[in-house]
Amino acid sequence: MDERKSVFQSGAEYGVPLGLYMSTISVCSIFADKLPALSWVVIILLFAGPLMVWRLQRRYYLDDNCASEYATLWMLGILAIIYGALITGLITWGVLHWIRPGYVYETMQSFVDLYGTMPEFKDNEMLRVMQQAIDTGALPNPFEMVTTMFWLVTFSGCLMSAVTAAFAKLRN
Repeated sequence: MDERKSVFQSGAEYGVPLGLYMSTISVCSIFADKLPALSWVVIILLFAGPLMVWRLQRRYYLDDNCASEYATLWMLGILAIIYGALITGLITWGVLHWIRPGYVYETMQSFVDLYGTMPEFKDNEMLRVMQQAIDTGALPNPFEMVTTMFWLVTFSGCLMSAVTAAFAKLRN
């Protein structure tokens, strides 16, 4: 007789492919300024993300002989996203720390340069603050960027998982 895996074990296992998926999104977005076609990859993968979470929840539901409750499927999605976000954070930190250490500076400077040329933004307070952050070196480091990304992904993933869990139970 097969013993049913706990939602925690399955969430951890499903977090690995989800983490690699989200890492692909993250790395592609970091390099999209160098290769603009990666922007399309990011957009497509972002829109397909809920489908991937739904598929993981649906697989668990079917493996459980359609006996899983909504709350269990929602928790599975939350756990997979948290574990995936941890993997993504580690990979993103490595890329920002070793491969593109100047990414935050370059992005911020590009933003200031672009909007600084527009007459309607000439005396904009936000641009002055951003330029001051660049000049004083007060930009976020890779760890701060990854921490912010982790909380954003976790929060939005929890909300998304609530929706996808409802659809995972629809067809038997």
